[in-house]
This record gives sequence, structure tokens and C-alpha cells, in this order.
Amino acid sequence: MAAVADTPESTPALDHTAGAAEVVREVFDQLPVMVVAWEGPDHVAVAANEAYRRYVGRPGFIGSPWSEVMPEIRGQQFFEILDAVYTTGRTQVGSEWRFQIRRDDTDRLHEIFVDFTVSPRFGPDGEVVGSTCFVTDVTDRVHERHEAALRTAHVQERYEAVHDVVVELQRALLSMALPVMPTAHVAARYLVAAEDQAAGGDWFDALVLDNGHLALVVGDVVGHGVAASAAMGQLRAVLEELLRTETELKTVLERLDAYASHSPSMRAATVAVLVLDPETGQAVYARCGHPAPLVVSEDGSVRHLDAASGGPLGTGAPHQLAHATIAPGELVLMYSDGLVERAGHSLDEGVADLARVAADAMTNSSMPLGASAVVADRVAEMTMELMTRGGHEDDVTVLAVQRLAEPVPGLDLRLTATRDSLHQVNAAFGTWLASFGASPADRFALELSVTEAVTNVIEHAYPAGRPGPLTVTGAVLPAGGVSVRVVDEGRWRSPDPASTTGGRGLLLMTQVVDEAEVIHPPQSAGSAEGSRGTTVVLRHHAHRQAVMASGRGLIDDELDDDRPIADFDVVGHEDDDGPVVSFRGTVDLDTAERARASLLGASRGGVRSLTVDLTEVTQLASAGVRSLFEVREQLAANRKELVLVAEPGSAAAVVLELVSLPYQHPVPTRPTPA
Repeated sequence: MAAVADTPESTPALDHTAGAAEVVREVFDQLPVMVVAWEGPDHVAVAANEAYRRYVGRPGFIGSPWSEVMPEIRGQQFFEILDAVYTTGRTQVGSEWRFQIRRDDTDRLHEIFVDFTVSPRFGPDGEVVGSTCFVTDVTDRVHERHEAALRTAHVQERYEAVHDVVVELQRALLSMALPVMPTAHVAARYLVAAEDQAAGGDWFDALVLDNGHLALVVGDVVGHGVAASAAMGQLRAVLEELLRTETELKTVLERLDAYASHSPSMRAATVAVLVLDPETGQAVYARCGHPAPLVVSEDGSVRHLDAASGGPLGTGAPHQLAHATIAPGELVLMYSDGLVERAGHSLDEGVADLARVAADAMTNSSMPLGASAVVADRVAEMTMELMTRGGHEDDVTVLAVQRLAEPVPGLDLRLTATRDSLHQVNAAFGTWLASFGASPADRFALELSVTEAVTNVIEHAYPAGRPGPLTVTGAVLPAGGVSVRVVDEGRWRSPDPASTTGGRGLLLMTQVVDEAEVIHPPQSAGSAEGSRGTTVVLRHHAHRQAVMASGRGLIDDELDDDRPIADFDVVGHEDDDGPVVSFRGTVDLDTAERARASLLGASRGGVRSLTVDLTEVTQLASAGVRSLFEVREQLAANRKELVLVAEPGSAAAVVLELVSLPYQHPVPTRPTPA
């Protein structure tokens, strides 16, 4: 957003009329650009052309204050724009601002992106009497650019690896993995400095300590570029080690201060540290030249943790500690000063704006359409977006932590071990992981492992035609991470060492989660191991994912269209090298036979070489792997070849590498010449 000075003298006085009133009105009403005008400090609507009236879809708003006409945009920073134009006489310009508005008499919200220019209107005495706004809807343009970016994401990643080394360095130095805890939700966002997209010295951390307390850190090293990033990385590493080894926060700060004093690049860095006991809500914190954290209550009230003020690191300034109590449901918001620094505004004004935005996000009263149900995510996202949409010169860091009123509920499924139960487990387990925001990588690992454990029960625990009990339980651990137990009451069958196509489920589990353990209850004398049931225990240090951005105009992936994705689909075609079969979705126990049949059909029973495209496979379980091995063996017997295609790093590629099945990378599609 930009501001431009305007005065009534900036345009020479005209010595002729604008035209007949009816003609001027007709021209104004037929302008293709949307125009609306307001008057007075309450921004009463006094004029709007047809394009704008049709766009807004609200009859009879002329003569009404704009806060009554469009109350839903309160908290979306537009009324602040109107106030600024009216009080300063300076034009304000916005590009691709996201709004959520109503266009009819219902409460349904529509998400739009607009470019706008709000200019002052002056009276005969030269005083500002109102404002005029020119609006262009750019929603389609923004969505088209976002879809194009998704289609070329892998190309962009390669470009950034070469041309954006500093940003990649920043990503490597920061901890993008946030802890998963039963009593707190943690969210973080980092926005790189706008100028030259140069990384700087901001950092954040959220650490689960040995005593179960949660250490929260936001810091800022002076400067930008590689030197600032390197200094930040050193300070962050030292502070993490001190927090993990020292029991007193005062000692941590003293030692960190001494370390920073020995390096000019670290001297004058600022940091805020807060250590929270999520069980009791007791917190101890300190600020070394850093902005005060905010505490936002569920009703939107805000207080500042502004005690314990001290000077920056390495300057010899004393450091103080203070204590606070974080009530159940309350949220702590920590941030760097880049979030509240804006040209023409004081830091106090920026902090006051931040408090309003955070309160609206906490109560979900601003832009609720598509907003995250996880409060910490919503507050981090909305404060970052709304506070920086007018531009930012410095790095911006936001760390939000909500102490939960109720712990994350555990998972408890008690089913009968049939093929249908696999779908029930996968659906319920995925919903449970999503409820506390497990990262995509952790969801992949845990969902694949649970699929393997449940598949093993369905296939091997009970006699054919006599399925028995299946229990799946899950819990978020106080020290961070997830524990899952898959229990049956059948008989354990060890994998056949002679099998070339089976027995890979346990291998996959042990490779993708931190711990996978098979436990058998105590056996009676003379009975075989596992004759009284089996328990598979999975433990994994699951994390939530922080968000890092290096540009404007970003749309969250959650705003993509809602087209349903099939659980499994098969598409076949012929190319110059022979038949190609493409799988889409989940290849597991329930779909593996269909996958195998489609491959054998396309290869005419194994007499034609075959290419299998796995680039759109979201999960490749051991049952699917077994089908691939079986088809490969059948083709090899006829001296034919099975070629697998997968995107490096994808769900399918990870599994193929674990089971030593070679695959090729997809060939990039070349654009058609214009």
C-alpha cells in the first residue's frame, strides 16, 4: 500500500463547467471502473456508480455510514484506510487485498481480492470533506496466478535453490517444526524482508523441555543478509542449548548475554523468552530490548506482558524476570518489531493495531470464511496478513501459543477386523491427526504405519471368515509427539522369509516412524508366541509446521477448490513406448487387487512392457507394493519390463526407495509453442 499527498491546489482550476448534470451523472454511472464516494468522519456514502452498486449488491445504502452498510469488513483494515485518508488528506493505494464481504441479504461471505485507490475530496475551503474510492476486482487474476504457481511449484523450487540462496539459508537456520502437545497449540509464521527479498536476523523457537514446560522465543539480530542470518543461527543454537541444560531462566539470559557481547554481529540483538507450564498456566518471561508479548483471552480482551523489561543482548544492560498466569483458552502472541513498524505511525500505534487485529482473529469476527479452526493458526495467519498488507521493510515473525481449555482428546476405535474397518480407521485417524495440526510429513508416516498395522490384523490375525476385535488408540504425549497402539486378539504369524512379495509392512513401519514395537501378552506354558493377541506400538515425534513466505499475494493451499479426490482411480493410455497406467489416490489393501488387475490387463497378462505412473498416488501401502512386485515378476518371466514413475520426495517415491523398487522421474511437460 502506498500513500500520496493530495491538495486542492494540485489540479488547476477549470474555467468551464463539467457538463450538464444529467450527462455527467450518466457518464459517471456508466464508468466500467467501480467508484464510490463517502463524506464526513463516519464515511457516509454519498455516491456510487452502477458498476459498484451491482458489485456490492446492497440497495439503498446512499446516506448511510459505511460501517453500517458493510459491517463485516470491520477488522479487515479498510475502515482504518478511510480514517487515514480523511485525517491526513493523503491518497492510499492497495494491491490485491483480500476481503470477505456479503453480496446479498444472507450471512454468506464471499472472498474477493481487489486493487483500490482511496483519494481525499476537498471542500471549497480546502479542508477534507470525504473520500472517493476506485475499485478493481482482481480475484480471478490472483487465483489464476496461484494455480499457475502450483503447477510450476517444482520448477520454482529449483529456481529458488539457485537464485534465492539467502532465503534457503534462513529456512535451514530456523526451526520450522513446532511441537505437538496435548495441552497447547503452537503456530508460527515468518515473512522475509520485502527489500530485495533478503533474509535477516529474526528467529523463533518453541521447545518442549525435559520437565514438560514449553519454552517460547522470538529474537531479532540487527541487519539483513547472510551475516545477520549467520549471527541469528549462532544465537538460536546457543539459546536452545542453554534452555535445555539450565534450570533457571535468569542464568540462561546471563550466559546468552555474555556470549553475544563477544561478537559485534550479535551485539544489540533483542529477544523475548517465555517459559510456560501448560498444565498450570504459570509462566516466567523476560524481554531483552524486545516488544512485549500479548495475551489474548477467548472474549477478545488483550493484555501486555510488559514487565521484565531489559536492554538488548551484549550491551551490559541488566535483565529482569517477571511472572504471569496464562488461563485456559488464553493465547500468547510473540512477534518481532517488523510486524508493528509502519511509515508514518508510531510503535505504540502499531501495537494498538496489532491488539485489535489479534482480538478479532481470536474471536473469529474478522474474515471468518475459510479461517482455521485451530485458534493459534488463525491468529498467526490473520495478524501476519492484516498487519503487513500495507507493506513491510523488515523481517516479520509471529509466534502464537494457545493454552488449551481441554487437552487434545485421544483416539479410541473398537471395530471388527474386516476390510471395511480399514476405511473407518483411516478416516478417523486422519481426522484425529488433523485436529492438532500434524505436519504433512508426519501424517504420511503415521497414516502409512497405521494402515500397515491394521492390514496385518485383517489379513493374518484371525481365521478366514471369522474376523475378530480390532482396537486402535492414539494419544498426544505430554513431552511432545504421538503414541498409537493397534491391538488384536488373534494369533501372530511371523513373516515368511522365503516370500519375495510379502512381509514388508513391518519394514515400512520401522523406516517411517521413530519407533515401531511388536508386543505379545504373556503366554501360557507351551503356547506359541502371539497366540493371545498382538499389540503394535508406534511412537513418533510429530510436529506442526511453521509457515515461511518470501513474497506477497500468497493464498493458503486451504483455499483451493473443493473438488473431491477419489480414494482410488486408474487411467490407461498408449504412448510410443507402449501401455501406460496411471494410479491416483490410495493404493492399499482394499485397492491393491484392482491395481494389480489393471496392470495385468494393460500388459496382456505380462507379455507387454508396462509403465506405471505413480505421481498422483497419495499413499502406497505394502499391499500395493506386493502387487507391483508380483506384476514385475510376471513381466520378467516373459523378458518384459515394468517401469515405475514417481515424483522425488512424494509419498510413493519414499516407499519405493524403502523397498528398493527403482523408479524414474516424470518427464517435464514442454509448453506448446505459441
